Amino acid sequence: MKDIALVTLHGMGNIKKEYFKDLETNLRERLGSTWNRVAFHPVQYGDIMQGPQNDLWDDMISTGNNKLDQITLRKFLLFSFGDAGSLEHSAQVNDGKYRDIQRRIRDTLDLAWQSLGRDKTKPIIVIANSLGAQVISNYIWDAQNDNHLFSDADDSESADHMHFRKLDTLDSLYTTGSNMPLFSAGIKDRLCFKKPHNDFRWINYYDPDDILGWPLRQLGASYSIIEDKRVNVGNWFTSWNPMSHTAYWTDNDFIRPLANTIKEKLSKQ
Repeated sequence: MKDIALVTLHGMGNIKKEYFKDLETNLRERLGSTWNRVAFHPVQYGDIMQGPQNDLWDDMISTGNNKLDQITLRKFLLFSFGDAGSLEHSAQVNDGKYRDIQRRIRDTLDLAWQSLGRDKTKPIIVIANSLGAQVISNYIWDAQNDNHLFSDADDSESADHMHFRKLDTLDSLYTTGSNMPLFSAGIKDRLCFKKPHNDFRWINYYDPDDILGWPLRQLGASYSIIEDKRVNVGNWFTSWNPMSHTAYWTDNDFIRPLANTIKEKLSKQ
């Protein structure tokens, strides 16, 4: 059995299946032999929205004689912000895809639950990049308010398992390059989910050069539970421009404190 679980969520765009590999490799190197005590479980949800986006892109390019310029940029914007728009549309209008994404998270948490020996006292840490921050924030909010996937009671699982599924026992949430303000800028009363417990921490990393990554405490009073960390991520080619958005999970400014937190948690197990 493992002693700590790490669950990752990717961001927006056409995501590689092994999006988590750099993070996993960097943590494995820093933790050494103690990595054997870590259960690492990536969430995959991008394919749920990528199929329709691919179809739309093909239609745009192959039909209608549109003769579009800036093809690379257009494709990036469609695949990236198409994720965000589709997510919110599904949540508000027809929640089929929204629930499908939540099921992916729930199923991954079930794997983590098994890896920890069904022990609710062992810590779980969620690491979410970019759009993943909004996705996991929605998941926790819905779990706390019995919305969407959680509107249907599940009496087949134990109370401890359900608390784990709902992330009531979540130790820490790490977000990187979060674009949550883009989802709620036009809403006057923005509300965050409640702290699952008193010891819960939400640490948000953002690079000022990353135009898609934002501090989050200013979203409203209820977001005061967040610790915003300003960092400079990337190399000489990416650290000074928007490409830093993809560099958090390979940068020591993020990897080092995350690895130290994992070591600290393991030392108490």
